[in-house]
Amino acid sequence: MEVIYEDYGKWNFTGGIEDVRQTRIFSRRRMNLHGKQLTASIVITNKNTLNHLTDYGERHIDSITKVNYVLTNHLMDIMNASKGFIHSPSWGIKNTTTGKWDGMIGHLLDGKADIGGTSLFPTTNRISVIDYVSMTVPTYIAFIFRPPPLANVANIFYLPFQDTVWIASFALVVLATFIFYFSWRLINQYRPIVPANEVPRFTDIVMNAAGAITQQGAHMESKVASSRTASFFLFLTMFFLYTSYTANIVALLQSTTNSISTIQDLQESSLDFGVEDIIYNRYYFKIVTDPIRKAFYDTKIAPPNKKDKFMHKTEGIARMRKGLFAFHTEAGAGYKMIEETFFEHEKCGLIEVDFLKVPYPWYCIKKRSPYKDIIKVQLFKLREHGIQSREIDKIYTKKPECSSQGKTFESVRLIDCHVIILIIACGYGLALIIFVFEQLIKLCDSRATKAICMF
Repeated sequence: MEVIYEDYGKWNFTGGIEDVRQTRIFSRRRMNLHGKQLTASIVITNKNTLNHLTDYGERHIDSITKVNYVLTNHLMDIMNASKGFIHSPSWGIKNTTTGKWDGMIGHLLDGKADIGGTSLFPTTNRISVIDYVSMTVPTYIAFIFRPPPLANVANIFYLPFQDTVWIASFALVVLATFIFYFSWRLINQYRPIVPANEVPRFTDIVMNAAGAITQQGAHMESKVASSRTASFFLFLTMFFLYTSYTANIVALLQSTTNSISTIQDLQESSLDFGVEDIIYNRYYFKIVTDPIRKAFYDTKIAPPNKKDKFMHKTEGIARMRKGLFAFHTEAGAGYKMIEETFFEHEKCGLIEVDFLKVPYPWYCIKKRSPYKDIIKVQLFKLREHGIQSREIDKIYTKKPECSSQGKTFESVRLIDCHVIILIIACGYGLALIIFVFEQLIKLCDSRATKAICMF
């Protein structure tokens, strides 16, 4: 191996040692490695990635590797180093039995590689064996989902009016009902207008009020001026309230909610879940320790005695498009597939919830490497000169922008009407109970069954 000599200084009698180095900055003086081979270990989770490391094909697969591969090539060119690459299917997990690391970290520790050519997430157990030198890819992983309809989290039939409006409307109906009833009864008592047996019962007046509320009209006509006046203003008021209510309910049926923003919200929501089946997702999901995330994993992702929710990215994105499904994936790669497969209106309002709470991935190098400062400075230069941003923009897709909000119409689903169905069911159930009591009373009125009823 050729030895390269460097003059540090020379002696003179007047000033002593004179520094003759071009610069005191180590990373600048020794930036030229004169063809020394550096080996970089990269992570390949899909074998076909080896065919698309530089042609920007299949950008959603091994995206982080493709960005860092180009940056590593630039880095070695700047350092005038010979290039060598090896690959591994994983970033590196420590074997708890042997204490050895596999994957890319294993290559660094075994001396097979000088550089970790694929960024990885900083974790406490890795800090003791590798050095993190620069953040090269600002990517992250999160649950991404379309905002669920408002009907999934709230009773939309109650939302058009505030509480005070509901109370005032109910009080108005009650007041009008009693005015209508007592005016007719009292006036007819002192000045008979209709026969006593034709005077409406209280239930008839209630049905009249129900007709006013639903704008279905009245099934009976009042013969008393005061009752007619109360009825007229009740119908007029209900007309304006009905118009306001229907205008709001149509908008609410098409509305979505943004109330899901935390892991706790996800846990309590009606969404189904999926996680991209990739090595770091399986690893990080299993090692979560805080109670909320642990409970989420045990109940939503890998429930006991059931198939886990790890799946291929294509399946997860397709299910996300149908709605009510949250998929955990790398944001940039996920948004690329969303951009290509979703309609424009389906890209609106996408929500992200960070589950793993890990920082951006960093470029790494073996511990106590003599190239650490040189590589760190050159990676900073690649960022400052815009090369890093260029590669990120060519590989990663940003969150799609909404360009057609409100230009589509969604069909009303069964869940949107579940409150109405519940009301109908309760009403028919109550009617059936009353019918049974009516039949029992009728049966008890007959002489043959009188003794039985008395018993």
